[in-house]
Amino acid sequence: MRRTKRVPAATPLLQTGYDPELLYVECGRCGAPIMWGEGRATHLLHQAGIDPLELDPSCLLITDACPACSSKQQYTVQIFRIGAGAQSQRPPYFGTA
Repeated sequence: MRRTKRVPAATPLLQTGYDPELLYVECGRCGAPIMWGEGRATHLLHQAGIDPLELDPSCLLITDACPACSSKQQYTVQIFRIGAGAQSQRPPYFGTA
């Protein structure tokens, strides 16, 4: 007797967004990379009301909580999206086509 397994119809992929823990974090003063503990970026973005579906690899966090150049107890964090400028979105003005 041959058994077959019934496979459900293909379901659309669920979008979970970009993992906030993979965001690059940099000091806004000296430019040094900042290493945060696990879950810190996720917690901060959740507090700010930023949905992970809005994030992508072009996003980065800039903070003034650098241990090398600041000893503040409170700090600020800004999120930036780095993208190509308008120049790269234009078609080339040269070529053979």
